[in-house]
Amino acid sequence: MKQILKILFFYLFTSNVIGQIQIKGNMSFPPIEYNAEKLEQTKQNIYYNYTYVSNPKKTEKTKSSLTVLQIGQNWSKFTDFNTLKKDSIEEKFSYYKNLGAVELNKLLAMRAKIGFKKNIFKELKDNSLTIQSKIYKKNYEYKEKISNLSWKLVNDNKTILNYKVKKAVVNYGGRKWIAWYTEEIPINLGPYVFGNLPGLILELYDDKKNFHFIAIGIDNKQKEIYKTIKKNTIKTSKENFFKAERNFHEKPENFITGTIRGGANFKKIPYNPIEIID
Repeated sequence: MKQILKILFFYLFTSNVIGQIQIKGNMSFPPIEYNAEKLEQTKQNIYYNYTYVSNPKKTEKTKSSLTVLQIGQNWSKFTDFNTLKKDSIEEKFSYYKNLGAVELNKLLAMRAKIGFKKNIFKELKDNSLTIQSKIYKKNYEYKEKISNLSWKLVNDNKTILNYKVKKAVVNYGGRKWIAWYTEEIPINLGPYVFGNLPGLILELYDDKKNFHFIAIGIDNKQKEIYKTIKKNTIKTSKENFFKAERNFHEKPENFITGTIRGGANFKKIPYNPIEIID
């Protein structure tokens, strides 16, 4: 049974049919452990539509999700909006004695909607970043200093959400990025790890249009900025994380060794990282 579940778990989180899979029957699973550190309340929330290419060989096929930049006094957090919903479900289910097919299907359906797979925390006064992500079933976390991006300001402008925005260009993470920022909101933040401009970034994309964030809404509602705490989180470097992520996509069978007697061969998983790190 454990071997079957392990294989099922692999395909649930690497297959394009994840949203179609339904677990049936009277199976019972232990409750989910959920822990989170509350950091502070938000002052502002910016919602971005996120469009991305997951397979670099099929750039015409895009996926999309909703992401959010939560801004507080000392912290900011950038994540997928459905990650917040998933965390809420996990917190609720952590109080259950056990989980059945109904609960597990609800959780899997929400996980399937997550497009942006990382949690990006900026400690604004410390000028540092903490990035959380997951590879297969393992949780990873790495830290780095906020990059002092050398933007080239371009004499061009347009309007987004009734805000006048200006253009800037920078090379970062092996890609050329174009940002549109507004000085009407003097906050030097934006999607993913980007910032260091004279105003809030309302649109961001790379020149190949593999990754595209555009603001679709802003509110001043108070929301909790929190950091989930996972058992056995692997704390590593940025370089080692991207290396592990690439290895998983190239040789996924190495991450589930011992699952099937005699081993198994799995197809490579298309890999198109937001940062290209050799």
